[in-house]
Amino acid sequence: MGAVRTPRTADRAGRQAELERRAQLADELSQELDDTNRGLIALHTELEAVRAAETRLAAIVASSDDAMIAVSPALLVQTWNPGAQRLFGHTEQHILGRTIDTLMTESAFDAYRAVVEQIRSHGHADSYQTRWLRADGSEVDVAVTVSPMRDAGGDLIGFSTVARDITHQLAAQAELAAARADREVMDERDRIARDLHDMAIQRVFGAGLALQSITARITQPDTASRIHNVIGELDATIRELRGTIFNLSQPTQKAASLRAQVLDETTAAQDRLGFAPTVEFDGPVDAALPDETAAHLLAVLREALSNVARHAHASAARVAVRAGDELLLDVTDNGRGIDPAVTRSSGLTNLRRRAEKLGGTFEVTSRAEGGTRLRWRISLTVKGSSLTP
Repeated sequence: MGAVRTPRTADRAGRQAELERRAQLADELSQELDDTNRGLIALHTELEAVRAAETRLAAIVASSDDAMIAVSPALLVQTWNPGAQRLFGHTEQHILGRTIDTLMTESAFDAYRAVVEQIRSHGHADSYQTRWLRADGSEVDVAVTVSPMRDAGGDLIGFSTVARDITHQLAAQAELAAARADREVMDERDRIARDLHDMAIQRVFGAGLALQSITARITQPDTASRIHNVIGELDATIRELRGTIFNLSQPTQKAASLRAQVLDETTAAQDRLGFAPTVEFDGPVDAALPDETAAHLLAVLREALSNVARHAHASAARVAVRAGDELLLDVTDNGRGIDPAVTRSSGLTNLRRRAEKLGGTFEVTSRAEGGTRLRWRISLTVKGSSLTP
């Protein structure tokens, strides 16, 4: 016979089912709580990671020597790091809210706007070099990188601008370029020196030997004397060429004062002259003359002393350099004066051309008391304003 369900039995069965249902609900709630806790822990971890990343980013921005600037789409400065203040001199309170053209000349701002428009159109732009303004009005060379800033939806919300001071970098590049140029100059001078030694000197030496062999067969004393004089000139030319070769082979040095260079030239000429010329200076000879002007004067002095050694047969010479409204080189000697038979001289023509190139004058005359005077002068005034202090 089957079991008979009494009311009491049915009631116990109902309570048992309710307990089981509640236990199952408690398990489900516990599982949901565990899932929520794990989610909260993961979210907390992510938030801490974001905070740590933001802290690291803020530290990088704050400690960077580069200027890091956030700029709005309207080109207003929104953030300003300490590196920007150190580089440009503006405080954060002074610069925030102002347009970024505060840091630029008109041409530099045109270049920046072109980069911004390129980012708007193509999404990116290359870095470039330019010059921006400091708070005191001075300029600084910078390398600029502009990048777009976008929100979570991808919309453009501004421009991240990084400016790096490249003053020392450009100076190093200029020094490297100068060193390369000096090396090229030295290589070219070495080549010229070799050509002078291997060709010019050998030809002049050969011409001298040929004239010596001819002299032995000449019976007319005047003709033989003239040829001996020519041979002497060739010997002097060889000595000068060798001196030039030696100078070409020396490293290029920073130019000394004009006064020192004049003294060097007169000292170097003593062996050829057989005596020491007297030297006089008057006025601000060591003033900041253009390099080209000083170089011309020294070349004229060199040629003048060479002429005295070759032609004057002098026992004394005087060199005077005067500077004021004009620069004057005056070279006199007590030699035999100008030979009337000499009507042309390439050396004197070159001296005249040097003077005329600088708007000056040149003259060489015989002195009444004997000897020769050479005067080479140029004006040091332009439109009424003296170039000398």
